[in-house]
Amino acid sequence: MGETNLPKNSLAPLRLADGSVPEACFLDLDGTLISRSSEKVFLTGLVREGILPPSGFLAFLLGYLVHPLVTLREGKGWNRWYLKGIEPEEIGARAAECAGELLRNNLRKSTALLAEELAEAGSTLVLMSASLVQIAETIGRGLGIGEVMASVPEVSEGEFTGRLSGTRPWGRNKLALAEALCIERGFAMERCAGAGDSWSDRFLLLSCGCPVVVCPDRKLERMARSRGWRTIGGRHTRWA
Repeated sequence: MGETNLPKNSLAPLRLADGSVPEACFLDLDGTLISRSSEKVFLTGLVREGILPPSGFLAFLLGYLVHPLVTLREGKGWNRWYLKGIEPEEIGARAAECAGELLRNNLRKSTALLAEELAEAGSTLVLMSASLVQIAETIGRGLGIGEVMASVPEVSEGEFTGRLSGTRPWGRNKLALAEALCIERGFAMERCAGAGDSWSDRFLLLSCGCPVVVCPDRKLERMARSRGWRTIGGRHTRWA
């Protein structure tokens, strides 16, 4: 990545305009905290190890063909049909392996250092990801991030249904979840920091008092430049 050996003091800490520490920092996962799509790595592993049968993979692909408008509205990560019929214990074990691999090989050191400094200064770290909660929580624990909001797969009769339960943290939903947490904790969005890499993260970033973009896509990079947001450069993580 070109950033794995950054010294801890090589990045200026994230601070609000008045110099104070953000009350919370909402961190995106894929592309921001790690340099790969976590669920793409996870899905590839399930196929490689034979846990996901060919019929399950075909059903997953069929979901995109049948529901193109959903993909446009919700982004590529809405489809969890590949989980249907698999036991949660199996997915939990594989998710832990995937998270360990991503932490070892794909952690964006610059983002991790900024987050670590904020935590030491008293800011509450919140990992927000549309990836599976089993992956996000394991990565969060590995980095000492206690608050995690991610996609929760629905379970019925001991197996995944292929659907999600609750709100998926993506696009406008990220902002809604962040606002709800701020109300619960007594934080103010304008007193918080946010980090993201994709155009879909703009809703959250526009509401944070201290936004930072990490290896952004072109549209988010243009927005960041026009607004003077802090930018950490690098190759953008593509989803497909």
